[in-house]
This record gives sequence, C-alpha cells and structure tokens, in this order.
Amino acid sequence: MFKWAQRIARFLIVLVTTIFLIFSAITAWYAFGFHKADRLSEPELAFWMSHDWSTSQRGDYLTLANQLDDFPPTSLYFHVGPISSNGGLATDLEIVPSLLDTLPSTNYAWIGQIRSEIDLDDPAVRASIVSSSGWLLAQGFDGLHVNVEPVREDDMGFFALIQELDTAFPDTSISISMDEWQPDLITELIAKWFNAVSISYWPSSQVVDLMPYVDEFVVMTYDTGFHDPGFYSWWVEQQTIALSKLMDDETRLLIGLPVYETGSNIDPETENLETGLVGYTRGLSNVRSNLDAIDGVAIYPYWEMDELEWQILNSYLNETHLP
Repeated sequence: MFKWAQRIARFLIVLVTTIFLIFSAITAWYAFGFHKADRLSEPELAFWMSHDWSTSQRGDYLTLANQLDDFPPTSLYFHVGPISSNGGLATDLEIVPSLLDTLPSTNYAWIGQIRSEIDLDDPAVRASIVSSSGWLLAQGFDGLHVNVEPVREDDMGFFALIQELDTAFPDTSISISMDEWQPDLITELIAKWFNAVSISYWPSSQVVDLMPYVDEFVVMTYDTGFHDPGFYSWWVEQQTIALSKLMDDETRLLIGLPVYETGSNIDPETENLETGLVGYTRGLSNVRSNLDAIDGVAIYPYWEMDELEWQILNSYLNETHLP
C-alpha cells in the first residue's frame, strides 16, 4: 500500500512539474519571446504636423523639406480639422498645392474629431466629410489620415465613413489612427462581465473588418498611464507583434510613438521616444512578429520634437541594434 502511495506521489510531482514547465514556457514565449538581431531594419518615418502648415500662417515648406532631408519621412499628416459637427473642415485653411509638391513624402490631410462631437451615424454628416475630403485631395494632398477617437467596437457610423471614403476615392491612400489593440477574448469578457462596450482599445476583429477599406493603420501606443519605462517598452513590443500578425500584404502598419510631455494620462519619463523605440525594436526583432508587415514608426507630434529627441532618432536610424 505504501509503495502505491509513493508511486502516486511521484506521478503527481512529475505531472505538476511538467505542467508548470509547459506553462512557464508558454508564458515566456508570449510575454517575452525570443529575439534575433538579424530581423532589424531601418523603419519608415511619419510625423503628425501642426495645423498652421495648412493655413495662411504656414511655415516654409522648402525649409521643412531641408530639415527632414537627413531622415527623410515617408509620410506627413497635416492637420486640417477638426471636422465640424456637420462634417465641414476648419474655416482657416489656405492650402497651396505647389508647396506640398516641395516635399518628397506622401502628404496626408489629417482630418479628425472627438467621436462624441460628431454624429457619424448621420448619412448627411458622412457625405459632407466625403465632400470635404474630395476638396482636400484637389488641393494636392496625396491621401487622407482619419483620426476619430475613441471608436467603439460596434461603431457602425465610423465603419460606414471609412467604407464610403474608400468607395469615393479608390485610388487614394486612406490611413487611420487607431487605439491600442487588445485580444478579442478580453473585449468579450468586458462586455459580458461589465455589460459594457470597449471604447479605448481595438480588438483584432475590428482591425480585420476595416482592413479591406484601409491602406494604413497607425496605432497610438501612448496615453497609457504607465509609470514604468520597461513595462511601456514591453507594451509597445506586444502591440507591434500582435498587429503585425493581423496585417495582410496590402496594408501598412506604423507604430505611433509620443514626444509630447503634458497630458492627464502620460508620464514623459515612461512614455517617450527612447522607450518607444526600444519597444518597437524588440517587436521588430521578436520571432513572433510578422516582420514583413511592420513598416515603421509615426511620431506625435513633430512640433514638440526637441534637440535631444532629434539626436535619439538620428542615432537610432544610424545605429539600429537589439536593446
């Protein structure tokens, strides 16, 4: 009898140990992963540009082109909003197409609004936004960058707007800013346990459903409220990995990183360009990511870049390495 008890005890010990090791391996794989330095590459760059560039107060586009010549950016998002409640644009726009032509980048008209300030469920409002977008493209912009937030998982008005923009301008690049990704399971559990719709994170299904109408997703990884730089870098890494695995061959993915320092939900010692680039680099080098789907980083905003941040960016682009 005692021998049988010993055998059962040994079996249970082996079983528990095996389960623990398997669980630890799975946790390590998904939480940290494995990194390979040969997966690193120089990222494409995008910047969100201030509203002044699209008004009579605009700066010198030629000087801007010279300032960015060392990098250079692939895309620039010029603010032309916010969209009015009826779908119209800002009233102070004064865009000169020939000035946009001095920039080698793809120049997007950045239109946006707080979701609660605009009724996208109203077809007339959406039609007005489409009309406004047509005017912007006629002024010389290469694409449209839509930044409406927050967007709920079941926001059919926003979905309809993106579909209508794609239908109206099939040959135009449509880029959208998105809140951070979260697993579908978490979204479903929040809905079930709290009887609430997720409005600050996008589940995988929301990204996939919009992908046929969108040429570029830019995930805003900031405003997290985190106070640990290492954890924020890990967060950016996980966003990069997860979204890269959702992208198809036709869709671009940019990881949005912050350089601003004031806000109710940002700790600049935690969320900044340096820690964001560490996370992006680890996401790029992580063997779990779809390397071909990761295009680069978008920096918010250009107008708050200081000398130190330009040095950090320049150093990163010239000495990309595994942290």
